[in-house]
Amino acid sequence: MREHAQRTPHGLATGHGIRTEQTPTPKGAVHGATKKKVLAVMQIVQGKKLGTMSEDEFRQLVLDSSRVIIDVGTGDARTAYRTARENPGWLVVGLDPAWQRMSQTSVRSRRKAVKGGASNLILVNASIEMPPQELISVADELLVLMPWGKLLHGLVRGDHDIWSGLRAVAKSNATLTATVGTSIWREPVPRDIQGLPELTRPYVEEVLAGRTSQCGWKITRFQLVKGEEGAAVSSSWARRLESSSSEVLAHLAAVVTEPEQ
Repeated sequence: MREHAQRTPHGLATGHGIRTEQTPTPKGAVHGATKKKVLAVMQIVQGKKLGTMSEDEFRQLVLDSSRVIIDVGTGDARTAYRTARENPGWLVVGLDPAWQRMSQTSVRSRRKAVKGGASNLILVNASIEMPPQELISVADELLVLMPWGKLLHGLVRGDHDIWSGLRAVAKSNATLTATVGTSIWREPVPRDIQGLPELTRPYVEEVLAGRTSQCGWKITRFQLVKGEEGAAVSSSWARRLESSSSEVLAHLAAVVTEPEQ
């Protein structure tokens, strides 16, 4: 658990000529929910190095795909890789600012399909608070699986920068699924988690739902399930949780909605 906790979803490197710009609300998007500071250049992981992808090239991939999935805080990107392999007609985007953790999966995905490649997987070096312009309003579905660091805190607290970032990359009818392991709130509570509200039904209904609605998200379901009953989660940390009968996972589902003023 501690090893995975080191993948902080913050601290985006800015030494590669990245610029930021203010993007207008995309056509057809919820006003105010997608006006974000974005990256002017989309950096993608190409094996063991970083490269770039043009907006036109990415747009063509979107047009050629039946569905676009963004795995936010993808970590080692194994979940994104598996999803891409199982759904070759989809475009799967793994998003994480700690790009080195994605390199091994990137190497694997760039092989020929018969040797385990997944050409429909794109691994992007960025945080959800500052997504690349290319990702604005493209996602049919967003996944936030076993987050840590700033992403976890922002997701649980309903922070505007996290939830508005999620809204920025979502289509007008997009869905979101989030999974958090609740053992982080059990003694001894990690220092980074102390003071973080626990995901319980009362908290979600009375506090979190109101905050997410201000960012254009309506929470539609919340449930607690045992690890072995949870949805397929395949990051290296989450797989260890699935094997533990004592772990309880908090599942949160949401859909895009008009933001409350």
